[in-house]
Amino acid sequence: MEATKLEPLSAEDLPAAVANVVAGATAAKMMVVRGMAPLRPAELLIAVYQLSFDADASVKAAADGAPGGLPEKLLLGPLAERLPPAVLHFFAVRLPPARRKAIETVLYNQATADETFVELARRLDESRLEIIFQNEVRLLRCPPLVEALYLNKKARMSSVSRALELCVRNNVRPEGIPGFDEFAAALLADPNAVAPSVADEAFTAALSQGDNVAVTEAPTDEGLAGLLGEEGDEDVDGGEQGQDLAAGAAFIKFDKLKIFEKIRLATVGNAYCRHVLIRDTNKIVAMAVVRSPSITDMEIVAAASNRGVCDDVIRYIANNRTYIKDYAVKLSLVNNPKCPLGNSLRLLSFLHPEDLRALSRSKNVPAALATAAKKLMQTRSIRGG
Repeated sequence: MEATKLEPLSAEDLPAAVANVVAGATAAKMMVVRGMAPLRPAELLIAVYQLSFDADASVKAAADGAPGGLPEKLLLGPLAERLPPAVLHFFAVRLPPARRKAIETVLYNQATADETFVELARRLDESRLEIIFQNEVRLLRCPPLVEALYLNKKARMSSVSRALELCVRNNVRPEGIPGFDEFAAALLADPNAVAPSVADEAFTAALSQGDNVAVTEAPTDEGLAGLLGEEGDEDVDGGEQGQDLAAGAAFIKFDKLKIFEKIRLATVGNAYCRHVLIRDTNKIVAMAVVRSPSITDMEIVAAASNRGVCDDVIRYIANNRTYIKDYAVKLSLVNNPKCPLGNSLRLLSFLHPEDLRALSRSKNVPAALATAAKKLMQTRSIRGG
């Protein structure tokens, strides 16, 4: 995907009328950004774009805010023309969601750059996203666009599945989708995967119910961690937050979802969905949770200490350099017997004296780890003496 460079257009690319006004007085420039200059609509949009780079801060700010305020009679015609891609991108990403016709015009314009589609795919609503899904040529040409659609929770599950099936059958690989290979395999194995009546209802229900729990019942980061006991097991007396979370599990039918639906829900769902799905019996689903771009540091700490998650999740965390920078993650891993012994041994030297002492006495970790902790304590004691 070639990047759309937002930079001033060259003098030779500017219509004569635009060149005159952008080189004129501040008053004339402000007339442009208000949509009141004597320019043709297409020239006006180009002039607004060019003025967004103006040396005068007031003109620049006015130009940046102009797209949302210009009337549709000035926008719709030019946005359907072959304007420079940078101009189309400038207006597309600044149009507020309420400017539906203008946004749709940009989406139907073949001159619109792939990068603009990617940016819009991250934030548009379901009906606008469906316009993007219809353009299969663009989907195959631009894998990042498929990734953006996948990660937008407003996108229909059936449309996402159809787009990924298209990619798989044409040997196109969207690298930014966690667990893509597993998702694709599960997708291709299900003949009803792209049927709207089958795919959309269950996924949408789980996602919306998860959001409802998040608003009224889901625990804070601290509360979520508190749902796990010191040994990483479920806290049966987790307080009101734990009870609310357990109550929510009764009405969200996660078990009714198909594997590829769970994988996406684990990726785009909220903390409640991740809390449930990281314990899924299918390790692919659990791994999608820990790879989710929305997962928080406290959720990683909770997962690292939880003996109920699959070994692959613990191994993934233990080998992730970003995660193990957090002392709480280090401590959770060494106290989790599912953590590979080699990883735990490497983390010992980072432990505080009191945590190292507790680990050396623990009956819940491998004996070799407890012994190594004792030896390290003795070594530190000798050096300290």
